[in-house]
Amino acid sequence: MKQSMTRKNFIGAALATAACGRGVAALQTPNGKRWYRGMLHMHTHWSDGRALPEQAVAAYKDAGYDFIALSDHNRFQDNPDKWMAVGTGKEKGWPPKVVHPDCFKAYVERFGRKMVRERDGKTEVRLATYPELKKMFEEPEKFLLLPGVEITTDAKATGQTYAMHMNVIGIDDIIERAKKANLIEGCPKHTVSSIIRETREMSEALAKKRGQECICMVNHPNWLLYDVGAQDIIDNPELRYFEVCSNGSEWPVPKELDGEWYHDHIWDAVLAYRRTHGQQMLYGFGCDDTHFYPGSGLENPYVFGDGYIMVRAEALTQKALFDAIRRGDFYASSELDLEDVSFDAKTRTLKVSVPATPDVKYRIRFLSTKKGTPLDPVSYVEIPATKAHMNRARKVPIYDEGVGATVNLVTGKRGERLEASYTLAANDLYVRARVESDAPTQFKRRHKLHPDHHTAWTQPYCC
Repeated sequence: MKQSMTRKNFIGAALATAACGRGVAALQTPNGKRWYRGMLHMHTHWSDGRALPEQAVAAYKDAGYDFIALSDHNRFQDNPDKWMAVGTGKEKGWPPKVVHPDCFKAYVERFGRKMVRERDGKTEVRLATYPELKKMFEEPEKFLLLPGVEITTDAKATGQTYAMHMNVIGIDDIIERAKKANLIEGCPKHTVSSIIRETREMSEALAKKRGQECICMVNHPNWLLYDVGAQDIIDNPELRYFEVCSNGSEWPVPKELDGEWYHDHIWDAVLAYRRTHGQQMLYGFGCDDTHFYPGSGLENPYVFGDGYIMVRAEALTQKALFDAIRRGDFYASSELDLEDVSFDAKTRTLKVSVPATPDVKYRIRFLSTKKGTPLDPVSYVEIPATKAHMNRARKVPIYDEGVGATVNLVTGKRGERLEASYTLAANDLYVRARVESDAPTQFKRRHKLHPDHHTAWTQPYCC
């Protein structure tokens, strides 16, 4: 897929590409595995999304995605009698109580009135369930719909409220604690760290009980209503995944911080600690966390398609995808597709390549932390509880400049393919790569917690 494009061009090109038969075969790798494009964080009218479920799923399938998971707040799409009234004007409050008339009009034009009824003088539309959506959209080796939910909780143990969001993918149910709650559940005795631990433990227990498996990830580490810091993840060594790229991460960044790559700072602080203490790697996801969709009849202030993952797997099944994700055979992206990523354990070498794109220039940055680098924060930036920060005070840690330092930077020529590699030194704890483009993203960011140019992140590697 072409890397440099506006939002309008992106959607148009994606639809055209899908219509021309772009399939997973085009992404096949020499070892018989394939690159599958996936999205594991988005919302529909089951919670606070501004699209009916069919519209949301269709948008990703039309755009050439291979798999997705709907992740509505504290709701799984299993109620066969969930109806929403169609509104007559602008929506009010949160979450939206009615379907916007433009959204409903676009829905009927594409999907008809099978799920529509007239009751007490009002038009209502029934929300499609997960089983219905699977039956409607899934195709073997072409499109897969995974079960998911965003567990949304308020932590209040510190005397200040912080909302904690975690996605649980793979279970066709949700934990009882969230099932009985509203879209936001209050946990007065919890901290962010304890919510991460409890949500993961409860979800994994539920998956085991149902004979299923799940992936738990921390969502948008920096958001107006809460912070997840490196220490919260360090306190949870069993946690394997977080969002290094998410449209949901957004707050005014003070001048003392290099905010554009602050998620990378969190990642490297955790990786350095875990490698020093013999713990498992932390892997990064890309997600768009969208609430608005092309084809839904509404304007799109949230960006569709600006964050996703590419997974190299043997087949388009939940098991094959999860197996690949668990071994780190995937990368996170914000509109930048790599040609290949490989790590040779014998030579301790990470190699990354990017295909040529007209008028686009790439650079490949290799990041690592050396053994002996101080791991504790060297200072903190105090952010007051102002209106710009939603009245949430913050204390942001600053780490030693050797944590996540650039150990090699290779810059290519405009319009040309770029390949680069890095061999682990004896004192490197790990290596990962960030591929940076000079092609701008679809949406101009107000805050620098999301890259404003196309970017991709490999997973970390070590021996």
